[in-house]
Amino acid sequence: MLKATCDENPQNWPQKLHTVLAAYRMTVHSVTGVTPNMAMLGREVLMPATLIARPPDEDTTVTVPFVADLRDNLRAAHERIRENTKRFAKVEKKYYDKKSKPDNLQVGQKVWLFWPKPLEQMKFKKLYKFWNGPWRITKFKSPLVVEIEHTSKKTKHGRLSKQTVHVDRLTPCKLETDEEV
Repeated sequence: MLKATCDENPQNWPQKLHTVLAAYRMTVHSVTGVTPNMAMLGREVLMPATLIARPPDEDTTVTVPFVADLRDNLRAAHERIRENTKRFAKVEKKYYDKKSKPDNLQVGQKVWLFWPKPLEQMKFKKLYKFWNGPWRITKFKSPLVVEIEHTSKKTKHGRLSKQTVHVDRLTPCKLETDEEV
């Protein structure tokens, strides 16, 4: 937006920055469905054209307490944001799941689990094993969500460790033995 605004005179960009930011803040975001002004302030800001026109007389308008009005506007804006982001997330999840293809995994099959530590815990990143296991698939909760059980690692209660993971984090294991690597 700044490049398009300052195309003719690029040295003049600092003077145009306020105008460009105001235009951005008044534009409805494609994901949230509201403007940044509405999301942060609970209202739209006045545009310069509305500042030129004389406001209506106070006695002809219904007066509402500012705090209650602001609260209601913020709640309404945040509700719209929640609805739109949920809808957007569902669309993105469908797209992701459509492109995600399981490797013909089956119940009882051994798999490796991709399990990286957070970067701050990895001192020697080159030597770290990102794949953990082997694990055994116990059941499919959906075509893309799998419940797995570790072949040897047990919990403090003596049961085998279990996880529910997305198939993108799994790869088939071709080990002959049940030994943990």
